[in-house]
Amino acid sequence: MSDMNSPFEFEQLDAFIPGALGEPGNRVFYLQARHGEQVVSFRLEKEQVGMLGRYLGQLASNMGSPDPERDIAGLIEPVLPEWVVGTISVGVDEESGIIQVTAEELVPEEIEFEVDDDFTEADIEELLEAEDTSMGEQAKFTLRIAQAAAFAEAAEELLSSGRPPCRLCGRPIGIEGHNCPRWN
Repeated sequence: MSDMNSPFEFEQLDAFIPGALGEPGNRVFYLQARHGEQVVSFRLEKEQVGMLGRYLGQLASNMGSPDPERDIAGLIEPVLPEWVVGTISVGVDEESGIIQVTAEELVPEEIEFEVDDDFTEADIEELLEAEDTSMGEQAKFTLRIAQAAAFAEAAEELLSSGRPPCRLCGRPIGIEGHNCPRWN
């Protein structure tokens, strides 16, 4: 949705942080933005936190990162996510030192079709190529380089505080151990 009147468009942020609630192995990850008294949260996957953090860290480094603007408050609770993030894109204006992060809502894909005796492979191809016209909401965040650097640091700390990875396969090891596919 390219609605410019989106309620989730932030040009001046006080905080843009990743966070998680729950115990390692059962954590739920969030992206939270704050401007004054307005706080919005979005649910996302651990991998999305990691990828966005690494990318913002690289951008900040390439753009001559100043000291990160760390947020000392952390997640403001209760965390009530607006929606689940599907895709995240990042744009850069190097001249002004601005980074634009756009999160798009994950919209479950529903395709309705009937199968009858005349259903052919061409019908299957048509279904596979059908364009999804359902669009979710968007949230746009304008970050300063120092905020991007802080997000990268916070994401790294958040991910490293989870379950330790297996030395052989890289999968997380839980309290009860783990069945490593390399040992089979």
